[in-house]
Parts: sequence; C-alpha cells; structure tokens
Amino acid sequence: MNADLAARLTLSIGGVGVAISSWEYLTRPALLADHAIAGWPVGRTSRPWRLPRGLDRAVDLVFRYPNVLVLVMLRLVAALAIVAGQPAPAVLCLCLGVVAATSVLLGVRSPYGTDGADQLSMIIFVAAFGARVIGTDGSQYAFLWFVAGQACCAYFTAGFAKLMSPVWRGGRALGGILGTTTYGDRRLGPVLASHSRLALLAGWWVIVLECAFPLVLLGEPRLTYALLALAFGLHLGALVFMRLNTFVWAFAATYPSVVYCTLR
Repeated sequence: MNADLAARLTLSIGGVGVAISSWEYLTRPALLADHAIAGWPVGRTSRPWRLPRGLDRAVDLVFRYPNVLVLVMLRLVAALAIVAGQPAPAVLCLCLGVVAATSVLLGVRSPYGTDGADQLSMIIFVAAFGARVIGTDGSQYAFLWFVAGQACCAYFTAGFAKLMSPVWRGGRALGGILGTTTYGDRRLGPVLASHSRLALLAGWWVIVLECAFPLVLLGEPRLTYALLALAFGLHLGALVFMRLNTFVWAFAATYPSVVYCTLR
C-alpha cells in the first residue's frame, strides 16, 4: 500500500462516517432545535469565551436553529464528494476544509451529545486539510503517521480508562450499558446481567484489546492484522447492539494509515 492509497482510503472511509452523522441530523433536525440538549441556547451557556457584540450576533445567526442545518448540509455534501471519487486537488482541499470547519463549528455549538467518533473524525479531517494545504510528500507522510498515532492513543486511552474503573474491572459495566434505553439491547443486556462471569470476561476482553492496540507499532503483520480485525469486530458489535452508527467508520478510517505506517 502506497501513501496516496492509504490517505485516500482514510479519507473515504472517514467521509462515510461524516456523511452518516450529517444525514442523521438532517433526518432528525429536532436534535439541534432550541429545546434540545444539543441546541444553541444550551451550548452558548457553556462557552468560556466572549466575543465583540457584532461578531457575537453573527455567531448567533449561524448557530441558531434552523440556520445551523446549513452547516450540516454543507458537511454532508463535502463528505459525499470526498467519498464519491477523486476530485481535483483544489476541490479536494475545499471539501476537506468544509468538513473540517463545519465539524469544528458544530462541536463548538454544542459540547453535548457528541462522542468519540465525532471527535476522531474532526481530528482526522482537520489534519488532512492542513496536510493538503501544505501539499508536500512530507506533509502527507506526517498526516498518515499522525492518524496512526491518534488511533493508538484513542484505543489505549479508552482501555486504560476502563482499567482504572472498578465497574469495568468488576464486570458490571457492559451489562449496565446494555441495560440502558439509549445504548441498550433487549437481547444481550439481560444475558450479561444474569451471567456475571460472561460479563466479566466480555469486559476484560474489551480492556485488553484496547490497551494492546498500540502493539501494531511493532510492525508484525499477523499481530497487526489480528488487532485490526478484533478492533473492527468490537465496533461492529457496538453498531449492532448499541446502535453506534459512526464509530465503525471513524475508527476504521485510521486502519489504512496504521497499515501503511507499520507494515510498509
């Protein structure tokens, strides 16, 4: 796998996740309405910064509902353009800039209701836009290593945080999560709740897998592909049982960069 293909796959896979996220907002716009937790009246109370009155009014104009849906539509169109084909360099740079800017703006608008997939996608596309603006082989190489390093950091941080949690170490976390209304599953939740040993094994499997992910940096092909396959399976499980639609795309987007940087 060469650098161009690795970068292309990273952006295409990540673009699918961005498109899905944007489409979900457009099909359920009430999530961004003023009365929702992701609404601007809530988001603006949490911002630690203050702006001049004129600029503050402009920000309010962009972020208020339903105007914010324009940002979401621009994000969707730009992501689809990235996924659809190989646009001209200037067009690709523009699309990356739109996805990066709108992702940052939507994150600023509301710090609530987002998750690790949103954060990882934003990081990938901001970095990709910076690398494309520089436009050198070195910047592309740095981008791929940055994404690979970000993947290792994200997995290890998640695993270490679970390792520090007595709820996860005791095997109660997965059963509790899958017993909730938002992320629960009527089939699997009761099984884990009634089988403590199974819940303990499942919880520790997640902890060990996430903590072990940085071993891809050793450059051993069988180990790297095994870890990527297991991690991908973890996200597929989250998709099926927890309805986390974008995690599989956001994290899988890092895999081509991981493969290029560690196995080339």
